[in-house]
Amino acid sequence: MNLGSGRQRCKVAFLVNQLVLAARVGDYRAFCLAVFLDTDRSGTDPTAVEFLTREVISLAKDYLGKAFPRIQGDAALLLTYDGFSAQDVSQRADMACELCIERGAYDVYIVDTEERKESVWSARRVFLEAIKASTTEFDECDVVVPRSKIVDFAKCINELSGRIGIRIPYFGHAGDGNMHVYFCRDELEEDVWEQKLQEGFDFLYSKAYELGGMVSGEHGIGFAKKEYLAKSLGSNQMELMRRIKQAFDPNGILNPHKVFV
Repeated sequence: MNLGSGRQRCKVAFLVNQLVLAARVGDYRAFCLAVFLDTDRSGTDPTAVEFLTREVISLAKDYLGKAFPRIQGDAALLLTYDGFSAQDVSQRADMACELCIERGAYDVYIVDTEERKESVWSARRVFLEAIKASTTEFDECDVVVPRSKIVDFAKCINELSGRIGIRIPYFGHAGDGNMHVYFCRDELEEDVWEQKLQEGFDFLYSKAYELGGMVSGEHGIGFAKKEYLAKSLGSNQMELMRRIKQAFDPNGILNPHKVFV
C-alpha cells in the first residue's frame, strides 16, 4: 500500500501476527526447557513467550465472562510470532507447534484469526484486574529468574502457598524470566495477613536469588524492596551504587529517600 501526497510517497508494510498456545501436563519443567532451547536453535524467533497458569486463566475468564481455549494441564506457554510476511510467520508458528508437540505438549492451538486473538489477548490483558477482583486485598512479588529456572520458581510458589495457607496466583513473561506473583488476602485477619505476607516475601525473594535471579524484574525497587536488594547485591555493590548516586545527585533531590537516603 502506498501513502503520500505530491511527489513524496512511502510504502507501508503491515505487520502480521500469529499466536501459538501450548498446554502441558506432566513434567512441565522439561517441556519448558525443551521449548526454549528448540525455539532458540531452530530460529523460530518468537517475539514473546508468556507463562500462563490455569488458575489465572480461569480468573480472567470469570472476570470477562468470555471463553478461552480449554487448557488441559496446569499451565501453558503462549508464543507470539510477528513479521512482514504471512508465509514466514505461518511457517515459524507451524514449526513452533511441531516442536511443542514433539516435546510433549498436550494441546497446541494456532491462534490465527482476529476473533481468536482477541479471545486470548483480552484474557491476558486483564490478569491483574481479574486477580484484584477475586480477593479483598493483594500484594505483588515481582522477580526475575533465568528462563531455565522459571518452573523451579513456580514450584516454590506452589509449595509456599500450601505451607502458609494463602492463595498465590501467578503468571510471567517467560521469554525474559520475569514473574508476577500475587499474595491474596481473601478473608484473613489483618495481623495474620501481615505475618503471612512478610513470610512469603522473605521466602520468594530469597529463592529468586538462590536460583540466580533478582528481586525485581521490571517494577523497580522503591521503598518496598530496599532491604531485599541490599541482601541480594551485598555491601560492595550497594556502596558502589551509593557513590554513583552521590556523584550525579550531590544534593539528594532526585528520587530522595528511596533506595539511598
